[in-house]
Amino acid sequence: MNLAFKDRIAWHYMLATAALIAVAYAVVFLVVQQQVYADLDRSLRYEAAKHQQELTIVGGKILFSHKGEWQEREHREVQVDPVFIQINDLQGRLMDRSPNLKADQLLFAVRTDGMSLLNSELRGKAIRQVQEPIVREGRPVGYLVAAISSEAAQHVLDSLGMVLLLSFPVVLVVLFGMARRLAGRSIAPITEITATTNRITQSNLAERIALPPRPDELHTLASAINGLLHRVERAVEREKQFTADASHELRTPLAVLKGTLEVLIRKPRTSAEYVENIALGIGEIDRLTHLVDQLLLLARFENHAKSLNRQELTVVSCVHDVLYRLRNTLNTKHIRVDVQDGDTEPIVSDPFLVDLILENLLTNAVKYSPAGSTITVVLSSGADRLTCTIIDQGIGIRPDELGRIFDPLYRSDALAHKEIGGTGLGLSIVAKACALLHIKLDVQSELGQGTTFTLEFPRGA
Repeated sequence: MNLAFKDRIAWHYMLATAALIAVAYAVVFLVVQQQVYADLDRSLRYEAAKHQQELTIVGGKILFSHKGEWQEREHREVQVDPVFIQINDLQGRLMDRSPNLKADQLLFAVRTDGMSLLNSELRGKAIRQVQEPIVREGRPVGYLVAAISSEAAQHVLDSLGMVLLLSFPVVLVVLFGMARRLAGRSIAPITEITATTNRITQSNLAERIALPPRPDELHTLASAINGLLHRVERAVEREKQFTADASHELRTPLAVLKGTLEVLIRKPRTSAEYVENIALGIGEIDRLTHLVDQLLLLARFENHAKSLNRQELTVVSCVHDVLYRLRNTLNTKHIRVDVQDGDTEPIVSDPFLVDLILENLLTNAVKYSPAGSTITVVLSSGADRLTCTIIDQGIGIRPDELGRIFDPLYRSDALAHKEIGGTGLGLSIVAKACALLHIKLDVQSELGQGTTFTLEFPRGA
């Protein structure tokens, strides 16, 4: 059914309660019915036992011993509930009956298992009757059938059944209305949450949902949505900042390239000047290409998890491969690298991303380390992880900047070290790659003393 949420709640609540009410009504009706028939049966048993004492056997026939007095008593008394008595022999033939039966007979069934209670009709009226064996000298000689009117009892049961049947739909309608009202009040906070979320757009992400006063499920839902909005707001802010920083970084080499070309066309230049300016332009183009490549790599990380090429590899080999590519820079700055590999075991991971992580971290260590210093790489094995620690003796990072160094295009204390080039994307790429490979990344640094990056590789895939 295409119903509103509160109507569905009310409908399901009404159906469940309707089943319970139906069971309760049935129990009430059955209990009353049993009690009414129990009262009738007690009266019947009393009458049957009393009239058993008024029987006599004459010539093999069972008769009432004081039938005349009984008939005379009936003419003198007005009985509200008359008692009908009938005597049958063992074959079911009528032997005698009370005067008030006149020409009618009570229903008879040949039975040998004692008392029988049943509902029947007499002259179109409901009666309740009992059939008992007549025993003389230890053997049955016939049956006594006693009956009384059950019209009043049937009227009570019919009235009760009618009341229950008519009240049932009324109770359900009232119950549905009350349940709908209560459901509406219960989901009012949800309506408010919906209205608030509909008002929130990119221009007012700072708005939050008012928390319900009680710490219930709706409070948890509102808190979760507020947390989601906070994360979305931070993501949008980071995206805006990233876009602004990327635009700035892309404009810088373009501006240099444009200025260089404008200088070249102002007047004739010597061959040496052309070579110098063209080399400067090529350098800016290389810088721009590197920046674009890193930006594209950062963007592709969102879908890279689906195509990871996991295989067995040794981290120490990856470290040596990166150091081999950095050998010219290391020799130029006279930086010594001390690799302490110990007894390490292979891991299962993506070789490209592992190489990317190590190359960015080691390149940064070389870039920010002074000439003649030492970089230490320590590899150690644990129970289920392999730890790689890269320690440099570089310029270090201020404590207030440690939380931002993994943001795209952010460079720690960049203005104080203009001579050190970079795009500010390396550590952001490292953080995303570590997240994809479930590598725990930690950084500790002391300004002027150096920085330590710790990688904890899981052994399994």
